[in-house]
Amino acid sequence: MNRRQEIETDPTLDSASKQVLIDNWLTMASESKPHMATAGVSPMRLSWARPAAMPWLIAGSLGFAVLFTYLIGAMHPGALKWPEANSVDALAPSVDQAVAASAGHPGDGANLQDRLAGLQARLAAQPDDLRGWVLLARTHASMSNYLESANALKKALELTPGHPDILADLADMTAMAQGRQLAGEPETYIAAALQSDPRHEKALALAASAAEQAGDQDKAQVYWQLLSQVQQASLKQSNPAPEDILTIVNVTVPEAALKSLKESSALFVFLKAQPGPGMPLAVVRVPASQLSASKLAVRIGPGDFIQEGGVGNLPDTVHIQARLSIQGMAQTGAGDIESAWQTLPRNRLASGVDLSLPEAPAN
Repeated sequence: MNRRQEIETDPTLDSASKQVLIDNWLTMASESKPHMATAGVSPMRLSWARPAAMPWLIAGSLGFAVLFTYLIGAMHPGALKWPEANSVDALAPSVDQAVAASAGHPGDGANLQDRLAGLQARLAAQPDDLRGWVLLARTHASMSNYLESANALKKALELTPGHPDILADLADMTAMAQGRQLAGEPETYIAAALQSDPRHEKALALAASAAEQAGDQDKAQVYWQLLSQVQQASLKQSNPAPEDILTIVNVTVPEAALKSLKESSALFVFLKAQPGPGMPLAVVRVPASQLSASKLAVRIGPGDFIQEGGVGNLPDTVHIQARLSIQGMAQTGAGDIESAWQTLPRNRLASGVDLSLPEAPAN
């Protein structure tokens, strides 16, 4: 119970925050490692198998952000994230309802297999339906058809390469299909998910589980500690104190720029020591579902820094840029729309920063 003791003895947390962290940690321990579960585990604890947990298939209820071992010029974090758990897009119908609707015969008394066949027929006719493939994968997972679930996720991945959520789910389903073992192919997907989004909570939880399975407890502990640190930062960011906000970046998003967005698109705000490619000091990701043609206030605080304590080691001059990523990943991609870099001295960050996105990508 060392993880619980760390939370309980943390002097920076009040009692309510400690309880939330402990509850989430216990949930993570039980839900992020279904491959560790025994036959005696209560079905109520296996919330990853609930159809409404779209889109995450295993650890959808985890409320964590993740580690920032950042690539050069690339990023959460979840990392393209699917809609947050409390967003309208996340309130998906049950598998029976969704598959019945996709088959076009709701309420006709057909069983789940018949409706599943309807969904498969629709996907055969519309193979570019990303949500359909994710729904098919989720449906197979709820039926313990792990290999079929993994195959459906591979189809989804073809439509959105590098998507960290799909990669993490694919690692999970592949592990389940090969006897609940994360070694080998699942680890490849985990690494790819973290490459796309070093803050991705499920990928980090799976990486920690893989390390535990391999007997590398030190490596696993590093992942769990980083998850805990970011979780605490997330709690503070939900209602940050003034001293927890380094700066507010006001990003103007033109309506024309929104027309090319996909469901997986996202806005990234980077804070760097030097403009251009290279590892950022801090990054914030805003999903497409939260974007509108207006000025968006993006807060940058201590929890957004890659390195813990990074806010206390800022250079005298910093550079900030906003990028609208069509694919939802931090590395620059085709069609992305970027603002100009804004350079300002460290002592003026508290005054805020204004950035404007052009209506279309630069040639």
